[in-house]
Amino acid sequence: MNKPKIALLIDLASLKVSCEGFKKLLAEIEDAYEVAFVKFYSYVAKRNRDFNEFIAAKGYDAVTPVASRRRNKLDSRQIIDGTKISMNSTVDAVGFAVGEGDILPILTELKLTGKDVVEIGVEEGAYSDAFNAFIPVNVNYLREGYAAPTKKREKKAPKPVAPKENTYAAEVNRIFEGRNILNRYRKQ
Repeated sequence: MNKPKIALLIDLASLKVSCEGFKKLLAEIEDAYEVAFVKFYSYVAKRNRDFNEFIAAKGYDAVTPVASRRRNKLDSRQIIDGTKISMNSTVDAVGFAVGEGDILPILTELKLTGKDVVEIGVEEGAYSDAFNAFIPVNVNYLREGYAAPTKKREKKAPKPVAPKENTYAAEVNRIFEGRNILNRYRKQ
């Protein structure tokens, strides 16, 4: 039986997985899919030293982060590559490891072209419902020093604010009530 082909678009800054952890994850993915190709985003040679030989040996592609003052939640190059896959590829599915950016447009485009979209992460994200499937990443696969995301803290109730006397509003109310105008005409 032929396994469906999958392309993996992995943002290393979002996934924070070690190379050994990724190898284990890849083995798990290969149980269900034939991996056609893998592309890593936010790859920094110094920070991701453990990936250097692995990427070279497997012939995978890796791109460095885009220099930006603002931290992007989603690498736009993943969107571009996903679009190219939707138009020109023979893969059956695309696996995304992404941040919390708005990925809905590319998911919709891939689905319209008949591709399955698979979320890869430690826990499901905000757009998990839009994916066809979820591949969980074992927390033991994460880089040393990184922990699984914690549950978001509940927002504290806002502190009650004592109402301030608004002199402008009081003046407007007095004018609208007409007291000031009537008093002015009575004096004349």
